[in-house]
Amino acid sequence: MQTSRREARGRILAVAIEHFASHGYHGSSVREITQHAGVNLAAVNYHFRSKESLYCEALSSVLRPLNKIRLQRLDRSAELAGNHPVPLELVIEIFAAPLFEICGSSTPLNACAAKLIGGSMFEPLPFIQESILMEQQAFTTRFAQAIRLHARRISASEFMWRLSFVVGALHHTLATMHRMEEMTQGLCKNNDAGQTTAHFVQFAVNTIHAPATTM
Repeated sequence: MQTSRREARGRILAVAIEHFASHGYHGSSVREITQHAGVNLAAVNYHFRSKESLYCEALSSVLRPLNKIRLQRLDRSAELAGNHPVPLELVIEIFAAPLFEICGSSTPLNACAAKLIGGSMFEPLPFIQESILMEQQAFTTRFAQAIRLHARRISASEFMWRLSFVVGALHHTLATMHRMEEMTQGLCKNNDAGQTTAHFVQFAVNTIHAPATTM
């Protein structure tokens, strides 16, 4: 019975990631998710309590392994850098590349994960703020500190604005990488992780290194 319950929970979560990524929170129904997962409606309440909790768990389940990889890479880079800051280009690459790589993956679940992460930033869902922000806080702080070492000449408030713009651009890119050919009339390829990373790193570095704003 325990194995069956774990399998049911896993199926619900996998289908939920796909549906939320493709249709958003409001465009997805619990009935459709359970039908595609081959379980009854009560299973969502049993395993996740509600549609809101299911969405939060779907988003967390794709962020956790990615965040672990990114932090491990940053820690290794910090060890190699010794007493010097990790180069800004490398910090940005570690921050963004794993997310872009899942977009370019041939695994459908990875592509859905990327769309879910990016799409969650464009659909205002107040209920995810507490759970996701708490989970992301330590991770975000670690990278913010590494980036801040390269932006000491600007005020703390201006740095936070710039960091917000960079993170916003990252989320937008994740939500649109799959349709870049359509959006650019063929000038850019869809899900091109290499080119996306290269351009994003340059954009982010330029943003952080830009002259201080005069008000």
